[in-house]
Amino acid sequence: MAEVLERARRLEEKVKAWRRHIHAHPELGMETEGTAAFVERALAEIGVADVRRCAGTGVVARIEGRPGDRCVGLRADMDALPVEERGDLPFRSTVPGRAHACGHDVHTACLLGAAELLHGMRDAFSGTVKLIFQPGEEGAGGAARMIADGALDEPKMDAVFALHVWPDLPAGTVGIRRGAVLAGAQSIRIRITGRQGHAAHPHRCIDPILIAGHIVCSLQSVVARELPPLETGVLTLGQIHGGTAGNIIPEEVVIDGTVRALAKDVGTRILESARRIVEGTAATLRGSAVLETSEGLPPVVNDDALFDRMVGTFKDLFGPDRVRTLPEPSMGGEDFALFLEHVPGAHFRLGVGAEGRTAHPLHSPDFYADESGFSMGVAGLAALALDTLAR
Repeated sequence: MAEVLERARRLEEKVKAWRRHIHAHPELGMETEGTAAFVERALAEIGVADVRRCAGTGVVARIEGRPGDRCVGLRADMDALPVEERGDLPFRSTVPGRAHACGHDVHTACLLGAAELLHGMRDAFSGTVKLIFQPGEEGAGGAARMIADGALDEPKMDAVFALHVWPDLPAGTVGIRRGAVLAGAQSIRIRITGRQGHAAHPHRCIDPILIAGHIVCSLQSVVARELPPLETGVLTLGQIHGGTAGNIIPEEVVIDGTVRALAKDVGTRILESARRIVEGTAATLRGSAVLETSEGLPPVVNDDALFDRMVGTFKDLFGPDRVRTLPEPSMGGEDFALFLEHVPGAHFRLGVGAEGRTAHPLHSPDFYADESGFSMGVAGLAALALDTLAR
């Protein structure tokens, strides 16, 4: 394991350069053609020859070791966010209104680093390492599209691993947790219908804005009063749209939000309660409303056996003091969960918090990743592959 970490450290400047290029050229959703092409060029320079496109702008590559029938997957997401980056980084986003505010540039660069490390150690493992560079994690269905296009096949994987940066952990550490590490997530849309008319004659109208206000307040009781205190869920409303002028009571109001839960049945119960409140409140105030849901994502749940293996690998690789147990799961969602419905796997956090600097959260325009710990991401991914294929 000492050799793996040393090789990763020697790649640190190259990984930083890859990350900075990707960071400066963010792309959204499935529209990651430039990033995919950059990944393909980097893999070609490394010497990885078995590379193909998947789902249009995804990239799947294979590194073959000694003859063997086992396969391990390493996955990184590539897409950015519709965020205007703040700060004065010399490699800040060159695209207005787009930024890598969730660290996917770091994930991609670390996986490229792991690819170079593993390509140089092909004699040290038996079987295949599959590299999965995924677009569209931020709500564009990238994982599902790659799975549908055969990312998990030829050969089928015995295990799959992924990392995600975490600003609440200091650079130079990794975070791990048994069981559920990320919540299941589902988007909701509430459509409220009233009767449009003049604001001076509200008695002749049915006011969907009034209904919306009551629904917003009443939905706060779902988690607070309908979930048992030891169960975890979130219902957040993030957008509300309605009306065209101050003297018109509109026909419709639309509210968008999200439901998060660490267990599928909890998410289902939240949605059932929300639907009852939405429909009942609207009817009470003479209007109507429907609650629409997306297909959603399941929680990210680490496989117990692979988690135990990951703990042992990381403590050997980094030392016990650099391996931190996360005190609680995150209510964020991750479509890596869809890979885990087909293949056992595990997910870990890469610390990127900078000493003396505010740890702005993921998706913030001020998000900052300390580059000094990137070699741990490279080494962690590579070591998990090597350890899995050595058994």
